Amino acid sequence: MGDSDGTGDEDPTGIDPGEIEPAGAMIAVAFTGAMIGLLGAGLVPFVGDAALVFVVLGVAVVLASPVAYLRFRNLDGS
Repeated sequence: MGDSDGTGDEDPTGIDPGEIEPAGAMIAVAFTGAMIGLLGAGLVPFVGDAALVFVVLGVAVVLASPVAYLRFRNLDGS
């Protein structure tokens, strides 16, 4: 990961795209879908039925996360 004395030049918060495992990709897609859905649910009182588009889109993204896992796993060669 880095130097134990903290003097390394590596960014401890930086993530190299090559370090993301298939399960991490699935979690990222599911989290993004959940955020879109929650945004839509929060907008329902303000814009009414138009916000339901975000809710449906968020659910679709969450349900697509297993597909993202399989796709990323195949790309990774695992």
